[in-house]
Amino acid sequence: MTREASPTKGVVRFGIYQCDFRAGELRKNGIKVRLSDQPFRLLTVLLERRGELVTRQELREELWPDDEFGEFNDGLNTAINKVRAALDDSAENPRFIETVPRRGYRFIAPVEAETAVEAAEPVTASASVALGIPAASAEAKLIAPRAFSRRRKAAWIGASFATVAVLGAIAGFLWWPLHEHNSTAGGARIESIAVLPFDDFSTDASQRYFADGMTEELITDLGELGSLRVTSRASVMRYRGAQKPIREIREELGVDAVVEGSVVRSGKSVRVDARLVDTSDDRQIWAESFTRNEQDVIALQDDIARAVAQRVEVAINPSVRARLRNARPVNAQAYEAYLHGITYLAHHSDADLLRSLDYFKQATAIDPTMAVAYAAEARAYCYLGDYSVLPDRVVWPQAEMAAERAMALDDSIAEAHATRAFALWRYEWNWSEADAEFRKALALGPNDSDTHHLYGIFLATRQDFAGAEQQLRIARGLDPLSLIIRTNLGWLSYYRRDYTTAIADYRSVLQSDGMFLPAHEKLWIAYALQGDTKDAANEVEDVFRLYHHEELPDGALAAAERGDPAARFRAELLAYANSGDLTWYEKARYFAVAGRKREALKSLQEALRARESWLVYAAIEPAFDSLRSSPEFQQILAAVNAPE
Repeated sequence: MTREASPTKGVVRFGIYQCDFRAGELRKNGIKVRLSDQPFRLLTVLLERRGELVTRQELREELWPDDEFGEFNDGLNTAINKVRAALDDSAENPRFIETVPRRGYRFIAPVEAETAVEAAEPVTASASVALGIPAASAEAKLIAPRAFSRRRKAAWIGASFATVAVLGAIAGFLWWPLHEHNSTAGGARIESIAVLPFDDFSTDASQRYFADGMTEELITDLGELGSLRVTSRASVMRYRGAQKPIREIREELGVDAVVEGSVVRSGKSVRVDARLVDTSDDRQIWAESFTRNEQDVIALQDDIARAVAQRVEVAINPSVRARLRNARPVNAQAYEAYLHGITYLAHHSDADLLRSLDYFKQATAIDPTMAVAYAAEARAYCYLGDYSVLPDRVVWPQAEMAAERAMALDDSIAEAHATRAFALWRYEWNWSEADAEFRKALALGPNDSDTHHLYGIFLATRQDFAGAEQQLRIARGLDPLSLIIRTNLGWLSYYRRDYTTAIADYRSVLQSDGMFLPAHEKLWIAYALQGDTKDAANEVEDVFRLYHHEELPDGALAAAERGDPAARFRAELLAYANSGDLTWYEKARYFAVAGRKREALKSLQEALRARESWLVYAAIEPAFDSLRSSPEFQQILAAVNAPE
């Protein structure tokens, strides 16, 4: 049977598929996909009305006008299943065709008129900027869906030269819609954005990190713009694979708009579908598709940052503006290694942190001028020191050295200043210079929740509790789903000796995640200092079970049998303090709570000899209140230059 020519002319592309209406063919990556007549006609109707609901009645009148209802119903179900099979799509997690229950279907993916792309004259990013137009708009004329149904998938960190090219292209997608939305569409001004994890539609699962990189790089660049608030990656990554309505995301993250998209990597070609959605009414502001060859890279994210600033009418930080003007090409292999490292860094486990270091060192070995890789290496070392994975004398000097190397190459990288501040505070005990570096990092990256978080804890150790709370509240606003920030707001109350509030905060966190170890580690000592030894004993047992210490010490068991919770608790503390699993600083806290002042002071002196970085907390640690009058304790505070 010969198909009639579709009213739609030429060829359109969506994802990795092409639909040739004249030839009546569906192709996947250029290879013809078998699709019989009626399913193809169904696909044609949906493409012609992309973004719109096509009702079952409309499909019946268009494609099955002479069939009885039962025949039509069977025919439609069969045809839609065949189309979905050809597109590797599903009704449960639709990428292309959405089912609207009891009503009909909607084609939800962006669609590009391929003939327009082929006819377009290539325009380089630098030329498009000079002309005052988005680079991507000069390279592709696209058909944007008029409505959009949402999927939630995701990931983190990404790509090589190809990523860079696509990020520059996305700059073009963002300028006009946001500018139009803010200025001419009459909607509310966009002051906050979340970049949701990009979907990976590549056939190779090992390329997952590539789509993740699209998310991470967009968040980083948008976060450095200035007054635009950008939700941190830690919060947005929780939406990977989630199927949440836009308005629910708005309530959880408190953002005016979201950016979402998908990435397809095939050979040396990269394709990105991107869209911007207003969270107040789930209205798609704009959607566009981009196809680039990875050899077409000019710079990293210069176009996107400049374009977004114009769109949302925010001023670009002068340092960021200089970086955007002077962006240089990167080595593809080095950038790939860097992105792999970032992926492992995000996991925060001991093994993954160590693995991330291998990738960062690989990146800088390939390209010794790659400043961002040195900055990321510094952060990995900081985490390894903060988590006491490696000795402080090993990791902190390495962190400081990597941060300084990054700054020497590019002084505008916020992460480099933040990690140097971390090292200056925790290891060098240089409080004034650490404060200056934290402030510079926040000036360069005002949306970095990690830096606000760290600076808040730093201010607490300087006994500036009001300033600390302000920074932690900002961090929580940028990363509203972060359990560690919520935990450390409780920690701040603990340092203020407000144990009731601290306990309530920790318990709230544990209601969200009962296995969240930092909350357990902080809860037991708050109970203890409040005088609740029974709950303190239960919590400290939970902590060590989480550390895989299943057996209670004999003294604790005997005390429990006698019905003496205080004796049970002391026996547990002393057993754990002598277990060999704690740092000297942690041993001192256990001994102090157990009432063993001599052992506590001795442990603190050993911590000083080892130059343990946790000593910066000694001046505000409530567990050490009974030690403060001793000359030995005052000598320790003087050694770490603790502010009075």
